[in-house]
Amino acid sequence: MHFHLPKPLHGWREFAGEVGIIVVGVLIALGAEQVVENWNWHQKVGIVRQSLMGELANDRGRWQVGMIDARCSMRDIDELDRWAKGGASGKAPRAASDIDNRGFFWMHSANWNLATSSETLDHLPIDEQLAFAALYDGIEHRQVDIVKATDLFDRVVALIPLAGDEQGRRELRLTLGQLRLKIEALTHNNGYMERHFERLGVKPDRSDIVADMAPARRCAG
Repeated sequence: MHFHLPKPLHGWREFAGEVGIIVVGVLIALGAEQVVENWNWHQKVGIVRQSLMGELANDRGRWQVGMIDARCSMRDIDELDRWAKGGASGKAPRAASDIDNRGFFWMHSANWNLATSSETLDHLPIDEQLAFAALYDGIEHRQVDIVKATDLFDRVVALIPLAGDEQGRRELRLTLGQLRLKIEALTHNNGYMERHFERLGVKPDRSDIVADMAPARRCAG
């Protein structure tokens, strides 16, 4: 028994040509779709990268101000500790009012959290992903210490009026010691933060905190 394949109306050569045209058309359409998709991802990656760099620029500005202000905070702590150690007699030193304006600006990572919940980071070069992750990891850990330091600043301010009795002075000096250690821990790792900011080429931006940098908060000298 013999089977005969149906012949195309215009011959096999014409048929192959038509199929080839269809295949080429499909490939062109798929290629065009891929180009459009790549362009869309390029646009998204550009927006995400810009938002992260902006957030990190703000964080670096905040961090640098905190490092400068830390020197004044340590001087205030030493002055208050000497006052409490001496019996807290007489009027409280100027540091008692200055330290109420000290502290660290909190750092931000909202843009990073949003980016990690999308697929955009997967389209960044792997070394850039790692650089962003390392820096934001440092920011996250330091934010925890900043929150603890803020609580200690508030506690010092609350304890200053209670320094008239021995128990109040004891608690004040203990809290001052804890605050000193926390500030030392934060400033000790400043080099780590600066290296990772530099790795990504992040320049500090203090524009959103200028209004909050009251003269009493600025550290002179």
